[in-house]
Amino acid sequence: MSQELNISNLRVKKFGGLTNLNLTLPNSKLITVFGSNEAGKSTLAEAIMWLIAGPSASKSEIQRFGEAGEALVAELEGLLEKSPLVLKAEFKILGQGVSARSPFEAQIGGAVLLSREAWIATLGGTSSESIRAVHRIDGADGHQVDQGEQVLELASQGMFGGVDPRVVDANLVKQARALSTGTAAGKRSVANIRTEIQAVEAALAEVGKNADDYLATKNEQSETQSKVKQATENKLRLSSERDALESARQACVISHRKTSLEENLASLEQVEPNWAAIANQIPDLLALQEFSRNQEPQFNEQIRRGEDAAQALGVSVEQLASLTLTHEDSVTLTNSVAALAQSQSTERECLTEQAAAEAALPVVIHLQDQALGAVGEHTTPATVLAADLGAKSQGQILAAHTHIDQSTAALDAAQDESRAASADVQVAQEAQRQALANWAQFNTGTTPQSWLSDGQFRQPPPATASASGGVARFIPAVILGAVAVAGFALGQLILGLLAVAGFLVTLVLAVRGHADSAVSTTGSQTDLSSVTSAANAASEAALALSAQQSNLLARQAAQALAEQGRRAAQSSLDSTLQQAGFPSAVNPAEVNSLLANYQEARGAVDAVNAAQVRLTKAQAASTAAAALVQNAERGIRDQLASLRLPAPSPISAATDTFGKFHAAAEQASLAVHAATSVDIHRQQLETLCKPVVQPGQVIDLAAILSAAELTRETQTQRTQLVERIREQDQALQDQIEGSERVSALLAQYSEVDQFSLQQAAVESEFAQVDAELTDLTTESGSINQRIKDLSIEGQIASLNEQLSALSEEQSEAAVNAAVYAVAALLLSEQADLADQQNQPKLIERTSELARSVAPSWAGVRVIRDSESTNNKAKLIIDLENGAFIPANQLSTGARAVLYLALRLAVADEQSSRTGVWLPLICDDPLVHLDDERAPQAMALLAKAAQNRQVILLTCNKRSLDLAEQAGAQTLSLSD
Repeated sequence: MSQELNISNLRVKKFGGLTNLNLTLPNSKLITVFGSNEAGKSTLAEAIMWLIAGPSASKSEIQRFGEAGEALVAELEGLLEKSPLVLKAEFKILGQGVSARSPFEAQIGGAVLLSREAWIATLGGTSSESIRAVHRIDGADGHQVDQGEQVLELASQGMFGGVDPRVVDANLVKQARALSTGTAAGKRSVANIRTEIQAVEAALAEVGKNADDYLATKNEQSETQSKVKQATENKLRLSSERDALESARQACVISHRKTSLEENLASLEQVEPNWAAIANQIPDLLALQEFSRNQEPQFNEQIRRGEDAAQALGVSVEQLASLTLTHEDSVTLTNSVAALAQSQSTERECLTEQAAAEAALPVVIHLQDQALGAVGEHTTPATVLAADLGAKSQGQILAAHTHIDQSTAALDAAQDESRAASADVQVAQEAQRQALANWAQFNTGTTPQSWLSDGQFRQPPPATASASGGVARFIPAVILGAVAVAGFALGQLILGLLAVAGFLVTLVLAVRGHADSAVSTTGSQTDLSSVTSAANAASEAALALSAQQSNLLARQAAQALAEQGRRAAQSSLDSTLQQAGFPSAVNPAEVNSLLANYQEARGAVDAVNAAQVRLTKAQAASTAAAALVQNAERGIRDQLASLRLPAPSPISAATDTFGKFHAAAEQASLAVHAATSVDIHRQQLETLCKPVVQPGQVIDLAAILSAAELTRETQTQRTQLVERIREQDQALQDQIEGSERVSALLAQYSEVDQFSLQQAAVESEFAQVDAELTDLTTESGSINQRIKDLSIEGQIASLNEQLSALSEEQSEAAVNAAVYAVAALLLSEQADLADQQNQPKLIERTSELARSVAPSWAGVRVIRDSESTNNKAKLIIDLENGAFIPANQLSTGARAVLYLALRLAVADEQSSRTGVWLPLICDDPLVHLDDERAPQAMALLAKAAQNRQVILLTCNKRSLDLAEQAGAQTLSLSD
């Protein structure tokens, strides 16, 4: 299960120049701590690493942050995965560094670790040095030539629990050497025992037990050993002589070869300086020759085409070439011509519309005149326009017209009733005349009314009662007559008519009742009855005449009221027409026709006005369109003038003109460029050939090239000979190597054959000495066996026991040495295997990261320095062009890129192996990178922040801006 360590708070009580610092980091994976103090942010970075990985082991590094006797106190808070984490440490500065027992405490989720070893074990057991080397990224690392190799070695230690197998290998080698020394000491002890044995054997010889044979054998052994020694010395001498002869022979061969080369060099003629200069210019001459063969004919053709194009347009090539006609100009001109065409089309449409409006205007004017004539002779458009033809106004006029019709009908009815009432009066007058005539027959000498008034005293009671009853019958009729008169007087026509009808009916009934009463009394008083009847008839006729006259008056009053209503309705109609702007209607029946004619006239007037407006708009649009056409033409002419092009006729052909001049200008530009190139070519040719060509001489480039090639070949041969002579001289020095014997042999012999003969003689003598040494060795073994057989039993057994013990000790030491040697070999092989298994993946990842920042790099390789005592790793940078650069020869910025990529790769490998993702503490890692590589390197840190916390401490504004662009949260570090 992987765990990630994220720092949230830092508290530094005392550490270097930092005192009482309390820093709360934002909740982000990528954090920038910005401060203007270089030392402050570097000290903070070191304090974080001291808390996580422990103090540096370097005394000079430790004493940067405090004097002897001081205590550096710091702590951090954060999360280890999801568990709260607190690291507290106090570093006591001693004279020789930091106390190994400085107080330390780690709290993880409430559990307390009281030792740094336990804390390091929690981080996966990776060594403190490895954690520091990988997770502390310093911009100053680019100045460290071997920083990358140190990171690789510490990464290798991390793979083996913090111990480099090659360190074990070196220790084992030392132990093996010590054991070998012990073995040699054991051998010396055995020699002492053998000496003791020899002393014992000598003592035994004195007592006579095998003394003679033993001593003789011992003497023989001594002589044989002396011969072996002499033969060995002779063999060594002859071997040395053989080697010296071989070196001298090789030196002689080299010397002869050198002499031959010097003779060849002397035989080559010296190169004339001018031709030597020409030989150095062969690539340029070949390029000029290639130009003359291939490009110059093409340029001449371009010049011809440019001249033809200029001649066709009537201008010079230079004028055409000076034209700057761009695609944007073409687009602008095309748009202008298109706009002109659009304007012309619009103008044509406007003129068409204007012609249509002009043609339509007389027609609608004629229709208007007809409509105005239908309204009235003096009617004008203004009159029609002034008339209110709204629905409300027409409704009021029609209502007034309806009122006239109603009042006229009422007047006609009243007139009819008046005529009927007048006829009734005439009838009543005739009836009265007849009744008076009848009354006159009785010669009473009084009027009927008077007679009736007087006669009431002469009538008997019944008759009186009857007469009284007859008078009473006429009272309702009188009342109804009064009501009718009052109704007509008050303008209540219907009430008056009803009252008149009631009056007539009541009057008829009263008359009939009175007649019946008179008849009833006939029997008693016949004469009186006749007189009375005549008087009553005359009286009734008078009453009837009075009633008819009253009715006539009522009908005449109703007729007067009807005439008054009709005049009021006519006045109302005239007023309404006047308010609506119409003339007074002579005949009310003409109102509908008047309204219809006015409506039609209004439509005709509106049509004329609309036609005039349309014509006006069409004329304005035509004028505006014509102005637009003129402006468009002027704009095209101005644009052509700005481009120094003539204006064609018609102007709409401007695009064709532009196209012709554009094509011609391109040809002219090519022609000018071609002419310039040809002139430059000729000038270059004259300049290059000037040292070997006389003034005015025609340049034969082929001949000059041939001579230059010959000169260059001679130069090359001389250079090669000089180099080979130098090499042979160096080889000669290497063969001699300060050997006096080789120098003496070279002085003694001058030919190779002489050395070969001498070597053969030495080889023959060496073979004889070697055979003699072999025989002596065999003989010495036989003698040693005889001496062993002649040894004294007791002493020899004791000495043999001691010798066996020593031999066993010697064998055990030898076995141990072999075991250590084998163990060292196995660990060395295991280390190589770890390199093979881990470094390809590690270096491949390093190469991938480095190439993302430095694209010119093909990859990173690691080789082992076999000449170093600990087989140290070396970093090599392969370039895209096939070359390579050792890391120690890179620039400061390039090394910073390499070490950043290497650290990121190793950090990921360690985290994958241990399961703990520690934060990267970056101290201005981009400060030595240029503006091209710095953003790419910042992108690497931002990508690393996806898996772990990255804290970037910087006082560089560019680094701050790049970090913020990558999404970093910024925190200021006060000075």
